[in-house]
Amino acid sequence: MFNSVKSIALATGVSLAALSSAAFADDNVAFSAIDVSSSINAAQDANAMEYYPQITEDLKAAVAARVLGSDDASDPTINIDIRKISLDGDTMLSDSQEFNEIEGVVNISSPNESIGARSFPVNVAAYSVDQVVPEGYVAVSPTEGVFYEVMINGFADEVAEQVGNLNTAGSGVSK
Repeated sequence: MFNSVKSIALATGVSLAALSSAAFADDNVAFSAIDVSSSINAAQDANAMEYYPQITEDLKAAVAARVLGSDDASDPTINIDIRKISLDGDTMLSDSQEFNEIEGVVNISSPNESIGARSFPVNVAAYSVDQVVPEGYVAVSPTEGVFYEVMINGFADEVAEQVGNLNTAGSGVSK
């Protein structure tokens, strides 16, 4: 008798887990592809792509880590165009290669029109604040690698947040 109760409880638990997983899956939009490109070029007096030719792949990987993926080609796709990388508005980065602004446009499209087409800008800025270092502390400036990761991850976080706001029953991205 006790084994029967355990089996029923286990089956009920598995069923509830499966139902809640199915409900959770319905709330999330899965994406069949993520493409990142850059429309930044030297003709625009910009040199960021010379310093960071891998930025499109890094951003693609960061976004992919934050959204649900799918192998179904009929699921929506995310297309990101990086349009500006600058240091305090200047698109000609210095030899230090630092930047604190990245701008782009995200387009979400669906081959089967299940969510319609969406487009929204993503603008990320980071500014360090000069602070008095308390006695006994050593000030350390972030390295270019750390700063780069922060900017990429900030951009990817914003894309994921906007994707999480997709209203599949209505129109647009709600915020």
